[in-house]
Amino acid sequence: MRRKKLIVANWKMHPGSMAEARSLFGKTKRAGSRLEKVETVICPPFAYLGAFAHGGTSRVFLGAQDVFYSNSGRATGEVSPEMLRDLGVTHVIVGHSERRALGETNELVARKAVAVLAEGMQAIVCIGEKERDEGGAFYETLKVQLKESLQGIARRFFIDLIIAYEPLWAIGKSAKEASTPKDVQEMSIFIRKVLTDLYGKEAAQQPSVLYGGAVEEENAGAILSSGGVQGLLVGHKSLDAEAFARILKSANAV
Repeated sequence: MRRKKLIVANWKMHPGSMAEARSLFGKTKRAGSRLEKVETVICPPFAYLGAFAHGGTSRVFLGAQDVFYSNSGRATGEVSPEMLRDLGVTHVIVGHSERRALGETNELVARKAVAVLAEGMQAIVCIGEKERDEGGAFYETLKVQLKESLQGIARRFFIDLIIAYEPLWAIGKSAKEASTPKDVQEMSIFIRKVLTDLYGKEAAQQPSVLYGGAVEEENAGAILSSGGVQGLLVGHKSLDAEAFARILKSANAV
């Protein structure tokens, strides 16, 4: 189990210019480099990755928001795992809810994760339910997502596997509407149980679990201290350098 907290900044399709991206990257890198108990991953859009190639430190890493599942082939517009690795990318998000909304299947997510891990990078595999029903059917949804999205990943790669739980009903909302630390803890326990059932207790303890639903400075510390997760996947707040720095400081204080 990782001892440092892992905080991932997912810029999505922002900012709108290279100048803004350079400024945001620089501020975030400076903030993360000061912290001893936190590993920060910055995931810019593909268009900006080259500008930050090999620009990480021992505490701040370069990440990608998506990837293709092969290093070669007729795949116009795609980016291969080896291309990302050559740029110094160390972490890759796969199966984000916004990619899944465009039709990405669990099978495709698994193929991407396998390809990422084979290149020596860490795969951040996203799962999450659209809504919660009183009968608890969403648990089965998450179980299927986990089982199918990890298909084909050998246990030896689990140390480089990260599970990001992002409940869709909480994304884009305020901290008050996000999952409570207790809710997050319950889901963390559930994820570990599913992994244990599928791969055994030892393997199930190796991946880090992140929470990624409406993370703000107001709830980051509480989720990390009481939610049973090892880090956070941060969306819109990662575009505010000052607010994101405060999230990082909260994580460092846990």
